[in-house]
Amino acid sequence: MHRDTRVGERNLRFSLGVAVLVGAAIRFLPLAASPYALNDGALFAHMASDLARNGFFLPAFTGYNGERIPFAYPPLGIYLTAITSSLLGTTPASVLRWLPAVLSTLSILAMYGMAAELLRSRWRGLVAAFAFALIPRSYEWLIVGGGITRSLGLLLALLALQQGILMLRNHRTTNVVTTGILGGLTALSHPQAAMFLAGSLLILWAFHFRRGRLLPAILQLLATGLIGLAIASPWAIIVIAEHGVSPILSAGGTALDPTAGLAQLLGLSFADTPVLDLITALGVLGIIVRLARRQWMIPVWLLLTLILDPRAGPTFATVPLALSVVPIIGELLQRMAPTQGAPARLDSDPMPRMLRSHRAVAVVVALMLFVALRTASRGAADPIGPLHGLALDHVAAMDWVKDSSGGAAQFAVITGRSWETDYLSEWFPVLTGKTSLATVQGSEWTGIRPFLDRLAMDRQLQACAPRTATCVDDWSDRWGTGRMFVFLPKGRLYGPSSPADCCPALRETLAASGKYTLVYDGPGASIFAPAT
Repeated sequence: MHRDTRVGERNLRFSLGVAVLVGAAIRFLPLAASPYALNDGALFAHMASDLARNGFFLPAFTGYNGERIPFAYPPLGIYLTAITSSLLGTTPASVLRWLPAVLSTLSILAMYGMAAELLRSRWRGLVAAFAFALIPRSYEWLIVGGGITRSLGLLLALLALQQGILMLRNHRTTNVVTTGILGGLTALSHPQAAMFLAGSLLILWAFHFRRGRLLPAILQLLATGLIGLAIASPWAIIVIAEHGVSPILSAGGTALDPTAGLAQLLGLSFADTPVLDLITALGVLGIIVRLARRQWMIPVWLLLTLILDPRAGPTFATVPLALSVVPIIGELLQRMAPTQGAPARLDSDPMPRMLRSHRAVAVVVALMLFVALRTASRGAADPIGPLHGLALDHVAAMDWVKDSSGGAAQFAVITGRSWETDYLSEWFPVLTGKTSLATVQGSEWTGIRPFLDRLAMDRQLQACAPRTATCVDDWSDRWGTGRMFVFLPKGRLYGPSSPADCCPALRETLAASGKYTLVYDGPGASIFAPAT
């Protein structure tokens, strides 16, 4: 008996190690696409530099893109970036290339701990963790540079959920305190992660634990909230005293649209992949099975996560979605791996034993893993996705801008890309020290109206990418930009499937317009200065 237990423990540890290694490979391999952080993160890199220059005390403003943006973002991820770069003697931009992927990989372990506790089975928790590791949305927006806050927030939220489950089940003061502390740290990392955590704890209590001791559970949830508030309140007090509540309300208001979340759910667009991946499909099937069995908790959990936050909700929705994969895998095992007198189950027949004993199960598991990895590789090359970053040629062009353009020079950076994945426009101010006139990042903290204006400004500028110089002139007149440089990148900006040139007609007509002079024409970009 003891020998079987030891073998089972070894099998579990080995299987969990495989899940983490596969998840780590999926998360770290896309980083090879660029020698810099993927996609976004320039705002956080600049904020981390501001923080270090201020002696690690919170400054009132960040000077990103030559503006005075309230330093109101939850600071834990920014502190982690600044401290890590200081300890390693490198730049925050370099840290943001790999640290988000590390945190995202650690989230696989946190998912295992939470799922094993919720499902009362370590092997079922392993299946949920493996599913979580493979769902593209669980990592795509977390391993990019700006994922430093998202990945940290999700990691802490999962750790807090595990402690919250223990709290609601065992009613121990230790779990109350730990849940509250982790909840406060979650709020200091990412605002949507804190929303997800609070909503998840309420759903778990309402559907899973409410039949227990009602009053103690309510008091514990309240105590947890108060502890979390105490942890996060020093930062909140500093921000509100300096700026009032308007930056926080403004940034939060840019993500609120419940109808968008419902549309994502009904259209299965929350998967955010070129094709619906296998693991997400199994999760959706698991939701349908649970609804048919009148098991409401996880379907409601998924629904509310998407409705309350359609912008970041699809990332956090991977948690209930991964849990929904477990009954489908269990059903497959029961049908494919019959045992003497009883069907195979995840608890009585651990996965390694079933793979050795039943070749059909091994073939199906290997096929599922292959399809999931194939989907991950396609996602990394997807030109619409976020897993793209600066090339060395782009940085060389930006170095020229830094060294050769005037101190007050303003630039229109044109890529034809939506602002969420326009990494060139976001990183341009950090790497050049110049102003990018239409960069959206950071404006959400200055008020709803300035954010909407900047968003319109950027959309109109990027619409000029396939057009001619007249479009840029009209845009400049409409927004009153005055004299400005134009930065047009070269090459396949978003992977091998993206166009070879974002703006061929615009490049040619700017050179022939007489209003601009070509001052730099390298492999990474063409740069036009206003004619004198």
